[in-house]
Amino acid sequence: MTLGSTPAFAATFGNSKSGASSVESFQIKYNGASWNYKGSGYKSTSFKYSRNGRTLLTKTAYNGKVTGSVWDDLRWGKKYKTKFSWWRG
Repeated sequence: MTLGSTPAFAATFGNSKSGASSVESFQIKYNGASWNYKGSGYKSTSFKYSRNGRTLLTKTAYNGKVTGSVWDDLRWGKKYKTKFSWWRG
């Protein structure tokens, strides 16, 4: 979490060796991360933010941690919802 930000929603998946997280800040910005470390049993761990079927950001960690952020769409409706997904490779 960044100093001065107010998380509205936070979720962490996986474990300390291989996983991903998403933190919503001020209900407008999403900060994502994925990590993959030696001994995880996976070659990579990735996360993606998408909206209305369009990919906004994808990041993949092979050995270490990667982070990235996207801005939310303030309009209402299902097609404006920002979605977070993650997977291991």
